[in-house]
Amino acid sequence: MDFSLKNDYTFLFIPAALIISLLISFYYYRKTKLEGFQKKVFTALRFLSLFLLLVLISSPVVSFIKSTSQDPLNIFLIDNSQSLLIENRNDILKQQLDERISGAEPSGSENLYYLFSGNLEREISKSDFDKIPFIGKNNFETNLTSAITALQENLQGRNLSSITIISDGIINEGGNPIIVARQMNVPFSYILIGDTIQKKDLVLKNIFFNKSAFIESIVPIKAEIDAFGFEGVLKVNLYEEGNLIASKDLQTEPGRTSYISDFSVVSPTEKIVRYKIEVQGTNDEITLKNNSQDLFIKFINNKFKVLVLSGGPGADFAFISEELKKINNFELTFLTQKSSTEFYEGSPGSIENFDAYFLIGFPTAATGQPILDEIRRGVEKNNSSLIFFASRNTDYRKLSFLEDKLPFRTASVNDVERETGVDFVSVPGNEIFRNENLMKDVKTFPNVFISGNDFEANPSSETFLISGENFKPVLILQNTDKNKSAAFLAYGLQRWRLSRNKNNSPQVLNYILANTIAAVTNKEAKKNFDVTTERQVYSKYENIRFDARVLNPDLSGNVKVNVKVRGNQFSKDIELARMDSRNYSGEINIPEDGDYTYTGELIADNVLHESVQGRLAIGENNFEYRLTKADDRILKQLSIETGGKNFTGMDRTAMTDLLNKINENSRIEFKRRQNFELNVNPYLLSGIIFLLCLEWFLRKRNSLP
Repeated sequence: MDFSLKNDYTFLFIPAALIISLLISFYYYRKTKLEGFQKKVFTALRFLSLFLLLVLISSPVVSFIKSTSQDPLNIFLIDNSQSLLIENRNDILKQQLDERISGAEPSGSENLYYLFSGNLEREISKSDFDKIPFIGKNNFETNLTSAITALQENLQGRNLSSITIISDGIINEGGNPIIVARQMNVPFSYILIGDTIQKKDLVLKNIFFNKSAFIESIVPIKAEIDAFGFEGVLKVNLYEEGNLIASKDLQTEPGRTSYISDFSVVSPTEKIVRYKIEVQGTNDEITLKNNSQDLFIKFINNKFKVLVLSGGPGADFAFISEELKKINNFELTFLTQKSSTEFYEGSPGSIENFDAYFLIGFPTAATGQPILDEIRRGVEKNNSSLIFFASRNTDYRKLSFLEDKLPFRTASVNDVERETGVDFVSVPGNEIFRNENLMKDVKTFPNVFISGNDFEANPSSETFLISGENFKPVLILQNTDKNKSAAFLAYGLQRWRLSRNKNNSPQVLNYILANTIAAVTNKEAKKNFDVTTERQVYSKYENIRFDARVLNPDLSGNVKVNVKVRGNQFSKDIELARMDSRNYSGEINIPEDGDYTYTGELIADNVLHESVQGRLAIGENNFEYRLTKADDRILKQLSIETGGKNFTGMDRTAMTDLLNKINENSRIEFKRRQNFELNVNPYLLSGIIFLLCLEWFLRKRNSLP
């Protein structure tokens, strides 16, 4: 230790105190009757007492530096997600832990072991390696980013030396963990479990569908299928409530793995229907757990009064009208402008009581102001939806009268017409056009026209189609409490239908219309609240979270949302917790597989205002089986970026040597200065008092005054 002594006076104070104490003690006992050893003892006691008192007056501080060291900490992250059950990878993992990790512990360090899947699960010991659970728990996703983040929070202030990941590398949640890993400033190494060669497998990768649809409307369902190592005919089946209703055969092609199978369903009545898509498997597949998926579609009997206003006869009007007539839950009224006060269909009467207004090339220069006033009053009175389709003859100056009810505004007017292609914009979390592959087909359609006007989308709106020439918005949607609107700013759509090249433009346009209308009119215009779940199918080992949103801002009083779940001899009622003024949330667990219904109830001041119905299934969560081959791409990138190693295939001795080298560079010595202040130190005061008492006692024993 490095010592130093400081006091409030000069350096000469201590020598002076020594001399003064020595002189006083010597002269005090110089003429006493004490002789020899006794005289020396009394003189020494008086000297020490005086010296320490003088030192105490100077407020001395003894300062020294103390050195300590912290052993390196090695972390082993062990993947116990469901995908480790493929090809018995869980047995391989346990073997690796027993044969390599148990004996590869670096010396002079601390080693901790953690399980992870969807998050950092818990710490285990080496004696738990043979008891790592893979079934009977919620391990249906692998989120390495979340696990590393939790590890960083739990080990703050520790001397972290290395992190070794033992996994099959199938990371399907949380994105790439590189950014989080860099923040920890330690090397990440890995041991890959499983074969990186893709085995024979048929995978139902994705299903694109709308969770809600109108009755009597054709609802498309698109299944995306991966076929690995399979030759021949793929058979894809569609089941409704357990009954086979349709089958499709897909011929595989050499070198191709991705296929699409399209289905369509319809319901004449209002109900929630359970469907299942199944890819008929073979016994030599790596697993059959990824061959099927269940889904629910809610068919809504919600007749809408729709007014379709056209600026005049035209091909676009005919094309759009034809597709609107296919949506059977609409009560359609068509008005085609003839003059400022006349329509080809005759006198419309009042137009203020419609649920939705379609403006197709409307208004024009001939449109009178009274009709625009009526449209505005109707939209405001009924909180109706306003859906606009552009045309060459649209008068945007007159349209500005309705601009605050539309999802865009016209910044400048320009009569120049441009020809352009159309492209789809993928919006994160898109729930409106979930069948993105179908939407992307618009890129292959013939060019349409767009005006030279400068359009600006509202801040709270979303753009789904853009022009290929200058990326201007083409399809814009806005759905707020006071603005339920959509706009299609291109025209010349008849080119899509009349193209010589075979295309599915009627299907695409019908899909755009149906989903646009559903997005800005369906649920939220007339309902006070809604209750949803994150998914439609859960495992019995997962908690089901219900999220409710109150859509009516005028609802007041003591507002509560209850959810009642029923099915398979199971019954449970919960009251959702209030998260803020409009949002509620709550969780339950359903311990048995089966089909369940739930009813959400909106209660204000003990009065039931509204209820909504839903369905969900408890079964097997096969999310971890969408990818079946081990994948080291993320783990390899992680090790390269952080200076770690690939321990896969490395023998135990070499692995231990590498970890020891990492630990040598991680050992930290901490130096800390400590001060020992003597001015008010109780030990020093006690010592002085003891010396004075001892002197007094000895003086009395020797009969000294």
